[in-house]
Amino acid sequence: MTSADDRARRDQADPGRRAAVRVAAMIPASALLPDGTAQVCVIRDISMGGARLSIARRHLLAETFLLRVAGFENPFRVRRVWQRGDLAGVMLELGRGKEAPAPLTSPSQPARPPSGAAR
Repeated sequence: MTSADDRARRDQADPGRRAAVRVAAMIPASALLPDGTAQVCVIRDISMGGARLSIARRHLLAETFLLRVAGFENPFRVRRVWQRGDLAGVMLELGRGKEAPAPLTSPSQPARPPSGAAR
């Protein structure tokens, strides 16, 4: 069994752990950072509210950035929840009503470690 299978099994065993089911994926994408650079990445799994990205560890993602996904015309505004090694977790930043989305921000340390980091 792969680690993705293990994560899916844990998510199903503890439905309170995650609001939406994750689906394994291999979708090409690019992180469009506030400084104007674009970093190639791959969406490794995705759910209704976020995704896990595979990106070279030398690239510290900004707290918020745009994620351009293959097959979609417009990029998605996302917020980095965690980043460790070659992986990062992001949440979709969905606007509420007619409010403007939060501005893109510069890199900062992750607010919390990824779930399961201490395992």
